[in-house]
Amino acid sequence: MKKKNQKNLLGLSLVAAVLLGSGAYAGQVIGATPNDTVQPLTQFGFGAWYFDDGNIDVDMITAEGNPIIVGTFNQADGTYPAMSVGDSFISSVYKTAAKAIKLASVGGKDYPVGEPAGIKVINGDTLTKHGKPENCIMTTSYLEGTYSDTLNPEPVICSSAFQTHKRFKVKMLPSMVTVAGANGTPVDLKFKLDGNDISTEKVRYQVFQKINNYTGMRLNGYTLEVLDGNGQSNPNLTLSLGIGENPDSNGPDVFGYNEFANFAHGLWGPPDSHFSEQGFFDDVRAYYPVTLNNANNTISYNGNLEGGNYQDLFGNWVTNDWAPTGVFFDDDNDPSTDAELVAYWGDPLRTGTVGWHKGEAENWAEPTPAELLAWKTNPLYAMGRIEDVLNLGLNYIVEIGNNASLGNSFIIRITPHTDSNQTEPSHVGTTPVLVVPDNIGAVAISPAPTFVPGESLIVSVADTFLNTDPALEDTVEITVTSDTGDSESVILKETDVDSAVFLVVLATENATSAPVANDGIMTTIVDAVVTATYVDIHYGSAGIVQVLTAETKAALPVDDNDAIDSEGNTASSGGGGCTYNPNSKNFDMTFLLMMALGLLYPFRRRFIK
Repeated sequence: MKKKNQKNLLGLSLVAAVLLGSGAYAGQVIGATPNDTVQPLTQFGFGAWYFDDGNIDVDMITAEGNPIIVGTFNQADGTYPAMSVGDSFISSVYKTAAKAIKLASVGGKDYPVGEPAGIKVINGDTLTKHGKPENCIMTTSYLEGTYSDTLNPEPVICSSAFQTHKRFKVKMLPSMVTVAGANGTPVDLKFKLDGNDISTEKVRYQVFQKINNYTGMRLNGYTLEVLDGNGQSNPNLTLSLGIGENPDSNGPDVFGYNEFANFAHGLWGPPDSHFSEQGFFDDVRAYYPVTLNNANNTISYNGNLEGGNYQDLFGNWVTNDWAPTGVFFDDDNDPSTDAELVAYWGDPLRTGTVGWHKGEAENWAEPTPAELLAWKTNPLYAMGRIEDVLNLGLNYIVEIGNNASLGNSFIIRITPHTDSNQTEPSHVGTTPVLVVPDNIGAVAISPAPTFVPGESLIVSVADTFLNTDPALEDTVEITVTSDTGDSESVILKETDVDSAVFLVVLATENATSAPVANDGIMTTIVDAVVTATYVDIHYGSAGIVQVLTAETKAALPVDDNDAIDSEGNTASSGGGGCTYNPNSKNFDMTFLLMMALGLLYPFRRRFIK
């Protein structure tokens, strides 16, 4: 609902804007308030992002990720062709209308979680707290369970809960930088103002944004300015970091000192009300201590990162080609949620040897052979770039005053600053591969440490001594048992000739009667432990026998108290973690086997961008 003196970036309904037509003041825009109706195939909150300069293209891409454009976003009214699940969009920002130089791209979540063009504005969200404005500039996302393809879509708004995809991402490209130790070329995000607003009271907009380093060079900071539509400073257009502006009793500031420009809490941060565990790399926030100039129109910082160990591990703000590779686990078997980072490829202890390491909370431990085997054979694990080391989250507020003095638009200008030190991190140039040590055997069972009755188990063994014929797919038989008394002798098949990795998929069921041994189904109940046993008769070398086991426990779904029915059906659970780059895929014959077994579907879905 609109306030009397509100300076709406978006203040009218789509219908009203169409009726006003070309006779309206040039700054008039299409509006969105929290209670506005969602128009099918029309970006909710469309109108504020200024397309009139002709320097923005919005391309819609197929779910397969190939360059086939499935449609064109209508920059005049915010409509777009029908999209399918997993289709994406890229909004490219060029230096001029000639589109000779592409500076940056703006992205958001895939359809139906998000929609093009990627930026919307919300006015009059009265549910915001802790001194945060009732208005915001944010990404075009929808709440889980009410995505844009549902009967009653519910857009994410300023006050929506934590981790509801509020931030739009500005991907800064190589054309923005050329020289080390210098400012780069700025990119301008231009927004329309409401030409009917004649009040002079300043109205505040929180900006939910990330700036991502895809420049090809290491950065050490940035500058962010607000300017009028002509690129000039104006006292009626200012910035705020929210210092001393929180009226609540929990603190005087809207944002913490280490939240103005920081990297992902899931990678660098302590446990808190949102995160039950510390960040993967450190329990201390990694951030730039940005400052606001005296004119209150420029936020900037050039220098070293402060807080966590980001700079110790990787140097200053790395570019995309230098992002480390991680192993991610889709812990809730839901590709629409973030996967959990379980290991990364690097040298955190500075030994001179790059390899796989678990997180700082686990003292950078190297994964065991069984863990490597599970990651290699379970399609819910995947390797990919840890993109959040590129993504700097910004928290700031734009204050808009007298529209008449500003004209019909204003600009948020972002300028990267390159670091004088362009030395590559130690992991760059090395090849991350999931290789199980070939001098000893290993057995794994997954999912682990828990699974849901009714869910299939992947049982795997790695042992070079079992690879008796390098031209054939060999087999090995092992035993899987359960606390329920069930016992299954299963035959594992080599994933490819000469791979020395063997696996089988074993079905499970929730016990409704006494188990039947060797019927191909593991009967279990909640809290029962399932154990896979492999007797390695050549453990390390001939003549040494070692009994190797792997365990997993039957459990209810995470965050789901519903009983499991007789068929083992359960609802999927939510999950969290860190983002990864699905363009980095490492397929081998294991995945062909998974496809044959019908298990590749969740893996395929999670790589839809």
